Amino acid sequence: MTASLALAGLSGPVSMPEYTQISVHQTVSTRVSDRQGDVGASPAWTQLEVQAAAAVDIDAAKLRTMAGSNLLVGMSHLALADLAGFAAEYPTHIDTLLTAPPEASVVSAWWTLLDPIQRATLAAATPRLVGNLDGVPLAQRSRANENYLRESLVEANRALEGNLSDADANRQTRLVAMLTQVSLALHPSDGGPKRSLILLDTSGSGRAAIALGNPDTADYIGYLVPGMNYQVEPQMVNWTTVADDVYREEMAVLAVRDGAPASSEPATAQTASVHAPVTAAGSNPVRLVTGYPDAVATRATTVATIAWIGYEAPDLFSVGGRDRAVAGAGFLETSWAGVRASRGGDQPFISVFAHSYGSTVSLMALANGSVEVDALVVVGSPGSEIQSADRLKVAGGNVFVGKADWDPAVNSAFFGSDPGASSYGARALGVSGAADAVTGDWLDGSIGHNDYFKPGSESLHNMALIGTDNADLATDGIE
Repeated sequence: MTASLALAGLSGPVSMPEYTQISVHQTVSTRVSDRQGDVGASPAWTQLEVQAAAAVDIDAAKLRTMAGSNLLVGMSHLALADLAGFAAEYPTHIDTLLTAPPEASVVSAWWTLLDPIQRATLAAATPRLVGNLDGVPLAQRSRANENYLRESLVEANRALEGNLSDADANRQTRLVAMLTQVSLALHPSDGGPKRSLILLDTSGSGRAAIALGNPDTADYIGYLVPGMNYQVEPQMVNWTTVADDVYREEMAVLAVRDGAPASSEPATAQTASVHAPVTAAGSNPVRLVTGYPDAVATRATTVATIAWIGYEAPDLFSVGGRDRAVAGAGFLETSWAGVRASRGGDQPFISVFAHSYGSTVSLMALANGSVEVDALVVVGSPGSEIQSADRLKVAGGNVFVGKADWDPAVNSAFFGSDPGASSYGARALGVSGAADAVTGDWLDGSIGHNDYFKPGSESLHNMALIGTDNADLATDGIE
């Protein structure tokens, strides 16, 4: 098949008869370039389709010896029944792929090279794999994950009807509660945007992420990273509601700056007029909202927010350790990498809104330096071992720190540094209450550790400004 021909060289050499060998990197880059430029199939793609007719036969026995991207491309050879049988008989191969997946850029190239039948077959036979593989477009991941969610709920409820030990019954009961919470969180709010399930891992206390809006096309994407006690069950519904509030505030910011009322339609993308100044190469051309004197052109812009509980958040007994932050940082990095890879040449403005222990996760992820985001906001932060904002992979130094007066976590430097200290080099985020710099409307203050995302607050409004690349309008709390 096409994918095996094109990707074998991306994860190390494999043995192939000479008649199957092609120019791997040239073909991949050509096809990916075609997809990103939206210009249709290339001669190289036609050549691949011809070469695929002579591909080496793959069966389940051969798949057992494969790993990484070689396993991915091998799986694309199988028919639905064979692939489903392989996934059922060798679930650890799927587990291994998800635990140590190929890089998101490799996954994106592989997925691009598959035809619609191959994609549909993989999604039907291995929904857990397709739904949670960073580099696959998020809309297609969501469809796979929602199938996996339904199947898992049916299976867990059926298991509860049988004769189980107390331990197994408790495990299945917790699983049903987790999956039910995710299912409820997928229902859009009144007038709110469509929601999609872009991550679902039922192991342990679970990991999940729900996107509001369309992150495959949105100009602005905001990640919300929570802290202590924000496990999937019981907090997925609550955290998705917070993401809904951020989404609405960002839409309101864009609409007000354009002189139009804000609105949300669940079935269609939200738009507001913005003008596009000249920007650095590779950056998103959609930037400052109209209302500025130099607004010269308009185009539609869209927003997506992601309620990301993509790591096992600590509880009161484990919050003092760094192990969950280390694991979470890795998950968060690969999630950003997946968006960057799947979006290709149409890159969004990615912002991160991180609360409490989630700020430690985000700071560590950005210090690792594999993926750049466009803005970072940390609120109620106990810090990390990173000693300077300069160490963070954030474009233009767009690092903001919010500290409420009665928040015991701020200024603590519990995990090694205080990002709100002047020596850190971050920018102050106003959270105590102030007038909107444009409308003059009063914005409420945030008092304690859990007040930063409150609708109508200065803190939430500033996040919306920063998330739409209007940080110059954000207040800093300094009189």
